[in-house]
Amino acid sequence: HDHPPDFKGHDIVVIGAGNVGMDICAQAFACGAKSVTAVDIQPPASFGVEREAAESRGTKILWPKITQSFDLKKKEIKFKDGTVLPADTVLISIGEMPELDFLPPEVDAERGLIQVSDIQQTSDVKVFAVGDTTGPGLVTHAIGAGRRAAEAIHNQMMDYDFVPEVKAVIPYDRIKTAYYETELAGEFEIGKEANRCMSCGSCRDCEMCLYTCYWGAISRVDNDDGTWSYVVDEAKCIGCGFCVGTCPCGVWEMQKNV
Repeated sequence: HDHPPDFKGHDIVVIGAGNVGMDICAQAFACGAKSVTAVDIQPPASFGVEREAAESRGTKILWPKITQSFDLKKKEIKFKDGTVLPADTVLISIGEMPELDFLPPEVDAERGLIQVSDIQQTSDVKVFAVGDTTGPGLVTHAIGAGRRAAEAIHNQMMDYDFVPEVKAVIPYDRIKTAYYETELAGEFEIGKEANRCMSCGSCRDCEMCLYTCYWGAISRVDNDDGTWSYVVDEAKCIGCGFCVGTCPCGVWEMQKNV
């Protein structure tokens, strides 16, 4: 960076203790920070060289910590358990957010995401939003939202009342995973076929969840009928949601503990 921040003598608090958070901690020390503390609401997901690099420089990791407020005048951050940490600067490392600075004030946003109706319409009737600007999801979700928005815009321009189609959720026991190729369009090319794949909602055995789970809570099982399954060990799972976030097919789901 041409002009790195000057943290000389500062107490730094990083919200989020994943590997990106560890990189931030290490760089904060490189910018002159006096102390760096990473806090997380759950057991830290960081591991490997990123965590080693941060801790070797003096990073402290605290959890579980739920942030309540940051007082810029007092230069301290308060947590819901009543504890307080000195903080000249607070850095956030809890995921990517869309850049919305270009939007007019008429478009409502909350927690960094554009608020939309069931037809993807914002608080400004002439502005529609889809995809990651409204929340995380798969490319298939974005495509569906784009279609809803297009239909709503068309009806709005034609001065028609638009009622979005509500489709019933298909029960799991009715979903068939068998696939039959009808006809290939032209010569088969691996790269071209790979680019066609988005998400059919069925597991394609990519093993991304298996390698993403730092705690080893997920295992692959070969079934007697030649298929496979990915099984979660509830004794090891911490509910971090990494498997849900990394799965390109949207197979995994998070459920509240009963």
